[in-house]
Amino acid sequence: MSDETANTSGGDQVAEGYAAALDELEAILAELEDDDIDVDALAGRVERASDLLKFCRERIDQAEMTVERIVTDLADDTPDGGDPGAAGSGDDG
Repeated sequence: MSDETANTSGGDQVAEGYAAALDELEAILAELEDDDIDVDALAGRVERASDLLKFCRERIDQAEMTVERIVTDLADDTPDGGDPGAAGSGDDG
């Protein structure tokens, strides 16, 4: 493991970001699909994959909440209460 990915213990950051975690997950999947994987390493790789999956799910949940908050804020800022295309369209008939 490089210095770019932190330890998984103690609530430390699992990976630098979603893309890095996804890349590592794909690499672990390739290892697990290989019949030559060392049984002693298997548990550790599966545990690491579990940590990465949790990290990715958390990042997706955070992004979803952020997007929902932004959309709600935008809807609250429109004069008609949610249809940004209805007000100020410049089409006065």
